[in-house]
Amino acid sequence: MLEFDARLPMMAEAGVGRQILSSALCAYTHEEKLAVQGAQLVNDEFAHACRDRPAAFSFWAALPLPHVDASLAELARAFDELGALGVILHCSCLGESIARAEFDPIFAELDRRRALVFLHPCQDGIGSRALNDWDLTVCAGASVEDTVAALHLIARQVPRRFPHVRFIVPHFGGLLPTLLARLDGQMLQEGFAEPPSATARRFFYDTVGWGSKPALLAAVAAFGASQLVPGSDYPVLLPWESYAQTFAHVRESGLAASDVEAILYRNAQRLLALG
Repeated sequence: MLEFDARLPMMAEAGVGRQILSSALCAYTHEEKLAVQGAQLVNDEFAHACRDRPAAFSFWAALPLPHVDASLAELARAFDELGALGVILHCSCLGESIARAEFDPIFAELDRRRALVFLHPCQDGIGSRALNDWDLTVCAGASVEDTVAALHLIARQVPRRFPHVRFIVPHFGGLLPTLLARLDGQMLQEGFAEPPSATARRFFYDTVGWGSKPALLAAVAAFGASQLVPGSDYPVLLPWESYAQTFAHVRESGLAASDVEAILYRNAQRLLALG
């Protein structure tokens, strides 16, 4: 628990009132018992930290995918007993899409609960040798994972079929800010209720971009400042920049003060129903 205490001074310096805890390591495995144990270990640890410091921390619950019934049971436990704010879904599950039909019961329950879903890369380079064999799994593959996961959700019309689920896509949505017009022109849209770009603009996106001003400005232009929420990728960026600097990039971007205020504070307060 000392590690959580160490975050508090950095949060104060950066003007961060609350962190949403999540695990970058997914507990997905074909063996159901191990998947459940892994998810419960993560959720119990985070719930403990949040109970001890309720004003500072909330958490995204892990699910024991690909096991649907076990995931529904852990989802209920995480929300009803542990106080989870939402769930984290990794961008793929054992090499398969998280948007595939067998997971619809999970999205249906998340929809019933009007839940938040935070996506996160698996760091598997979407199984591509062109990425993984060239040591591009993390530096480029993560952005490709973000993009593909969001596109799978759009392709299966998950946001339309489960309209009360709110998705947060990390890292400015990967390649999505540059693809919206192309998706509307070239993506297969049979049965779509709206253009793919409109669905993409319903997602929320976090601001983890390694200080890239072009990425931030592209996301604002593509999705609007109202769809961006602050992210830190803590502690991954600490060797590269201070925790405070991660958020200072938004303040120093040249965006209008009202957009900066929305991105760093108001959007998250509205989305997470925080005061």
